[in-house]
Formats: sequence, structure tokens, C-alpha cells
Amino acid sequence: MSVRGFDKDQYQLLDFGDGRKLERFAQWIIDRPCPPAEQARKATPEIWQHAHLKFQRKDGIHGQWRLLQSQMQIDFGENGEQFPAWSIDYQDQFKLNLHLSPVGHLGIFAEQAENWHWISQQVKRLQSGLHEPIKVLNLFAYTGGSTLAAAAAGAHVTHIDSAGNMVNRARQNAESSGLSDASIRWIQEDALLFCQRELKRGNQYQGIILDPPSYGHGPKNQIWKIGRHLLPLLELCGELTSQQRGFILLTNHSPDFSSADLEASFADAIFGSCGAGARASRMTLTAESGERLDAGCVVRFP
Repeated sequence: MSVRGFDKDQYQLLDFGDGRKLERFAQWIIDRPCPPAEQARKATPEIWQHAHLKFQRKDGIHGQWRLLQSQMQIDFGENGEQFPAWSIDYQDQFKLNLHLSPVGHLGIFAEQAENWHWISQQVKRLQSGLHEPIKVLNLFAYTGGSTLAAAAAGAHVTHIDSAGNMVNRARQNAESSGLSDASIRWIQEDALLFCQRELKRGNQYQGIILDPPSYGHGPKNQIWKIGRHLLPLLELCGELTSQQRGFILLTNHSPDFSSADLEASFADAIFGSCGAGARASRMTLTAESGERLDAGCVVRFP
């Protein structure tokens, strides 16, 4: 089955089970660890032999990539760092350049594709009848999929990530997508500090997107812990959209928050203790067998 926005030759979840997932990313089939697949059994074990690349963790976080096809002649490097980058297309909207990383990431979380479609719809809905582009803030913006979805739909986007290399990769994705002239501010900054400063400046946004990690560091080694900092950040997001709140999208992969907990925190922070209007649901990816793989939680307003 194809994921919304991706043709089958661009991305597919082929199978999952025994703590791993098998995916197609354009010309490469990749076998990687996947904790949500621990309790599942592989639906089609025979197709795993077609994997080109396999990532194996060594210390719980870092690991090593291996080429599985002996006929492949590629200068690979010790941890895949010399493996050539490649790209996949999301509809006709943008491209994402993929790289092997020492933690097993590639530069895309495919479960976000449904959210990219939703973001595009929200921007077009809000933009209808307006003479000025709407302003969208993307926090923890990674390699920029949500940024590019909003920009391609016509929004002015502020892209925030604490890692300078991720900001640079997002800019490269914009260039590869023909969006280098789009109205995007690229900023390396701590999300919480940036929102505090924006509020003091009197700035407002019609849309906010955030995909916070469970734990992380800001560019000046500021500590981010989702259990401690998510609620204050959501309260700031509420204030930053108080004048014209068009949409807010929160995604999360932390096992510390259930969907109900996340929806309650979101509603309380954005709308007040009696507020409502947010809807939480599970993000999933559907394998070729039709089995669904859990991929975290999303909360959307409206």
C-alpha cells in the first residue's frame, strides 16, 4: 500500500515484526530497528532477503550500517557516512534528500505524510480570501517536511530547530524542491526560548506545528525534557496564536504520554481548563499486508 502523498516507487512500508521494519525509500530497501514492532510477527518473511541496507544498534542509540547485497559496489565508510545521498518525492510538492546517519535515521519520518497533507489543506483554507500570506511557525522542524508543505501551499514559514546541521539540510531540501525563493525564515534556536522572545516582540502566528522529542538539547546546551517543558511550550503556542488561531498540530513519540494525556494537556494549555476543540489520534503506517504499525500520536486543531 502507498502512504498518502508517496507513489509506491518513492516510499512503502513493506513489512514489520520482531522489533524491525522493512521499508522502500526510492531505489533502496532498508531494514531498521523499530521498537513498536517488538510484539509483531513478520507477515512476509521471505521479502526481507531483498533488503539492500541494514542498521544494527550497538549501544542503544548509535549503530552500524551494513550492505547486504554483495554485488553493490559502493564506498560505504565506517558508519555509512560515505554512502551517497538520494532523494524521494512527496507528490509534486517537494523533495527530501536522504542520508544514512549513525543513529539509523534517514531524514524523514514517513508517518508525517498524512500531516503534511493536512497542513497544506489548512494553509489553503486560511489563505482563501486573504491578501497577505498567513504566518506559520514550525518548531523542532528537523529536515523541513512540514515547513515545505506549508510553504508550497503559500504560507510564510518560520523554521526553528536547535541543530544547525538539520537547519542546513532543511534549506537544501527547499533548494532541491524549487522552494529556495519561498518565504521561509531558517533559524537555529531553542524552541522554548524562541517562543518566549516572539511573545515579547508581539509577534503572532495563524498556524503552529511542533514535533518535540522526549529529550534534547538547545544550541547553547539548554535541556529539553518533554515531561517538564511541553506544557509551558504549549501555553506559549496558545498565546502566539491568540489573535487569529487557524491551526495547531502537535505530534509526539514519547511513551510517557498516552493519546488521552496529550489531548488533555493540549486542550488545557491552548484553550484553558474547560476548553475543547483538539482531537488526538494515533499515527500509523500500513504495510503491504494491510497490518498497521503504530507511529506515535498526533493532536490537531481544528
